[in-house]
Formats: sequence, C-alpha cells, structure tokens
Amino acid sequence: MGSEAKWGAVAAVAGVVAALVAFLAYVAPRPGPPPKPGYLLPVTSPSAPSPAPASPSTPATTAPPEPAPSPSASSPAISPTPHAPSPAPALSLPPLLPAGCDEALAVIRTYNRTVGPTRTSQDAAASQAYQGMMRAGLATDGGAAYTVIVALSGDFSTMRFILEGAIADDYAAAVSRTNSDIQTLNTTCSTG
Repeated sequence: MGSEAKWGAVAAVAGVVAALVAFLAYVAPRPGPPPKPGYLLPVTSPSAPSPAPASPSTPATTAPPEPAPSPSASSPAISPTPHAPSPAPALSLPPLLPAGCDEALAVIRTYNRTVGPTRTSQDAAASQAYQGMMRAGLATDGGAAYTVIVALSGDFSTMRFILEGAIADDYAAAVSRTNSDIQTLNTTCSTG
C-alpha cells in the first residue's frame, strides 16, 4: 500500500505542474504575426530598444540599409526632422437648403418617375404630388420657398381636377404653369 500512495502523490503533483504550465502559456504575451513585405508597421519609440526574439523555425532576415542620398549642389539640404501630422481636410457639408425644399424637390422627382402616358396615371401622380406638396408646405418656415411650394400644390391640384373633369381648363397650360413654378422652386432652393 505504500507504493500506491507514492504514485497517487506523483499524479497529483504532475496535474498541478500541467495546470501551471497551461496557465503560464495562456498568460504569457505572444509575439505578433511577422510583418508582411511591403506593409509598414506603426512607429513606436520604446525607451530602450529590445531585440525581437527570433524563432528557430524562421531565419531572421534583415534588409540592407538604403544609402542616404547625397545632397547635390542644386538641391537644398533637407533636415531629417519628423513632420507634424497634416491636419485632416475639413468636412464639406452639402449646402443647407431652405426648410421644405428637400421635401418639395423629392415630391417633384417622385412625380417625374410615376407620371405615365395615360390619363389615369397622370391623375394618380398629380394627386400624390399635391399631397406631397401640402406636407412640404407644412415643413417650411414661411419664407420664399413656402410661396412657391403652395403655388406648386395649387398647380398639381388644378392638374388633378382637369384630369378628373371637375374643371374645364387646358391641361397643357396647367403643365406649363407647373413647369414654370418648378423652375422658380429650383432657383429659390438653390439660392437659399
């Protein structure tokens, strides 16, 4: 029974040693992956340079130092001072349009996409544009864009009533008025 107790103690010690080795392997810092040729590494300035450990499986290769360019008489001498980082370029923001312009221009783009050759599709597109212009008018702050948006809302309403037969007016003249008001909106929104 004495030899059996010794083997139990040896197994316990071996288990503790294996656990310690596994723990140290987990905690120990690992070297990063080797640098790929052609890529730059971030520059760090350690207080004391320490040589990187070379693993026996990969031979350490060092590139020959590049010769320093000799200053010629025609070129001024350049001192090897570190350059300050250049400031980031200023972010360019799109111009701020008057309130309601984005919505009104989006309504016009939608109208141009959805209007079709038939009377029914033109009526549906004009109704949708009328409602969109009404919402865009609510988004304005009462400036010049408001006046044009309200006029466009009336133009689309007139086009809608002409197509439904509610009023007897010339559809081509209503389209011409609407195009004129769209040009005015473009001018108003672009000048701010």
